[in-house]
Amino acid sequence: MPRMDAQSLLAVILVLASTVTDIHTKTVIFFPPPHTSYIVYHTNVAGALASLGHDVWLCVPEAQLIKNRVKDKTVNVLSYGKDLGDIEKQVYESTRIVEKFWERQPNQGFYAMYPVSRILLKMVNFLLADKTFLDKVRNLKPDLIVLESVPFNMNMVVLPYMLDIPFAFIGTAHEAIMSKVPFSPAVTPYFIDFISDRMTFFQRVYFTLYYLVSMNFDICHDSSLVSKFAPHKPYKSIYDIAANAEIFIAEVDHILDYPRTMLPNTKLIGGSSASPAKPLVGEFQKFVDEATSGIIVMSFGGSVVNLPPEISSKIVSAFKQLDLRVVWKINITSPDPKQIMTSLWIPQNDLLGHQKAKLFVSHCGKNGQYEALYHGVPILCLPIYGDQGYNSERVRVKQLGLYADMRDDSADDLAAMMKEIIYGGKFTENMKKASKLYRELYKVPKHEAAYWLDHVIKYGGDYMRSPGQQMPWYQLLVLDVIAFLVLVLVVILLTFYALIKICYRLYKGTPRKVKTKRN
Repeated sequence: MPRMDAQSLLAVILVLASTVTDIHTKTVIFFPPPHTSYIVYHTNVAGALASLGHDVWLCVPEAQLIKNRVKDKTVNVLSYGKDLGDIEKQVYESTRIVEKFWERQPNQGFYAMYPVSRILLKMVNFLLADKTFLDKVRNLKPDLIVLESVPFNMNMVVLPYMLDIPFAFIGTAHEAIMSKVPFSPAVTPYFIDFISDRMTFFQRVYFTLYYLVSMNFDICHDSSLVSKFAPHKPYKSIYDIAANAEIFIAEVDHILDYPRTMLPNTKLIGGSSASPAKPLVGEFQKFVDEATSGIIVMSFGGSVVNLPPEISSKIVSAFKQLDLRVVWKINITSPDPKQIMTSLWIPQNDLLGHQKAKLFVSHCGKNGQYEALYHGVPILCLPIYGDQGYNSERVRVKQLGLYADMRDDSADDLAAMMKEIIYGGKFTENMKKASKLYRELYKVPKHEAAYWLDHVIKYGGDYMRSPGQQMPWYQLLVLDVIAFLVLVLVVILLTFYALIKICYRLYKGTPRKVKTKRN
């Protein structure tokens, strides 16, 4: 047998290696809601999954593509919605969610979530009827579709159901109803308003009623989409379809958030936007290097860069009372460039990861909050809408910072809270301890998420699924058993009562001997 030369041997090795790679490479499609923050963190997880050798695609509306939201070049983009316009802009304009805050109108909790779900319902109807989009998905032959589990995006679970594709969830919250986890409303707060797991009696009443309604009615989704777009499949409600997910990955934890009951197919990872900081460059590096006392990082995320003049002036006045430099993401010209650096974009994670970062002033969105936790920087929360009130309350409860209402609190009040957080000791100490624990348990969260997605791609999630996730709620909560036992008890009591009545009547009907009087 002739000996193989080195070049031929190398060619064989490369062929074998490519064969092995092809066996393990799977196609995964991510579908985040059409909002900047969701696209950013889905991109983080998608990139981590791509680094494991998978062919990863991210669904992004045309309007967001123009804004270059997907910066990871290892992630492929599947565009959609050319005729939908900028959905994110439509949401903010139609709900006026930020303007309502300044006007002191309700904009937290369900006041914010329900109208958003109505707008996204129209988008889902459009997409599920869009043959071009559906053909793009079919042609990729995905092995897994990853959906966002936030309530107003739940309708998209119809997509993998109608196409017979396995799916998984990743999301901002761990929703007990969606994952069919036995739970107590008394200690399971929903991520709305300023509420913790230490509820008052009337808060427990409120959440009990909310969960009862959610179990039986569609609040933020529409199960009629199933019969409309998947008539060839057995009818199931949105929640019943969702319960068949291969895995539920929740961007929460037991350190910043509250302890919750979970099943094996729910994995908590914390915030996937948090990661080791990269060195600062350019003007940011120069500004921070010259900060002798440290820096404050301030940002209200990508959606709020314009503040009412009286609010921005108040915050500037508060900063003037401290000897720290400030890097502020806002659309104004700095009134004092030596102390306050303003910009429409800042390297937030890298700034928070810098050793000079002393405080994070934030609207307390989930991404920024977890970046602060990862790097051990205490927070002054100035919530505006959505889940920010809930996020702010848990920061206060865990003593990782404070929160304020910037509409009511004065510049002196804000400055006093900043000083208390920075110099008071306990907030920084608590956050440093929480950060150490968080890093030990969750490592780099986006890699944890990618690991579990890769795991269910290889092995499936059936072995982690509880039979209870296939049961209706009345069975899962053993309401039918309780009703049966109550019925048996009632029958026994009625039978016993009837026997007593019969015995009593028999006793009353027995002739009695009349005693005669003796002479």
